[in-house]
Amino acid sequence: MVGRPELTEAEIAENEREDADAGYDESDDDSEPTSAGAVDRRPASAATPARKPSLGVRLVEFLRGSWRELQRVQWPDRRQVMQATGVVIGFVIVAGVFLGVADLVATKVVKIILP
Repeated sequence: MVGRPELTEAEIAENEREDADAGYDESDDDSEPTSAGAVDRRPASAATPARKPSLGVRLVEFLRGSWRELQRVQWPDRRQVMQATGVVIGFVIVAGVFLGVADLVATKVVKIILP
């Protein structure tokens, strides 16, 4: 990564703890049983529905998680931005010329067909 120091073991562990506290656990996937052929034998009445946190708590957690992800993004440097901008402008010019020529040809064809 450019311009960003490598994370220490303690920082990596802290990030993992924060991710675990964010409420999503990859190992808690209901689509896959824990072992081959395992069936949940609890009666339906014994399963208690999980309470959803309030909207404010969920919003704050979403914003915190979003901020953590933004800090992990490898932002482009000035050279990369200029290069990508040049490529986009080049494609826009090429597409503009193509559409202009296609419009000119279509206009001529329509004028020939409809005098």
